[in-house]
Amino acid sequence: MATHSVHENRGWHPMSMVAFTSLLVGACFAALWVITLADLPDNKPTNIAYGCIALALLSTTAAIFTWLTRHLHHSPLLPDHTDAEVSRYLKKVRG
Repeated sequence: MATHSVHENRGWHPMSMVAFTSLLVGACFAALWVITLADLPDNKPTNIAYGCIALALLSTTAAIFTWLTRHLHHSPLLPDHTDAEVSRYLKKVRG
């Protein structure tokens, strides 16, 4: 019986979950940044902190998804159901 990696069975890579979580948290910090810009214009350290955290998390998300796209040779979020992908998978599983 051929052995194959776990993420081939599920159709997603574990780093996709890390990137998705950082995307959600980054979006929350971006919303906090916009709210503090409008509500607290005098509180510059909070505005700068929220903006930097949001930028760092969203950049991390983009970097992880870019790396996964190149590593998996297809989108890390959506499975690729083309003939080339099916033959690659079968070749990898069957050996």
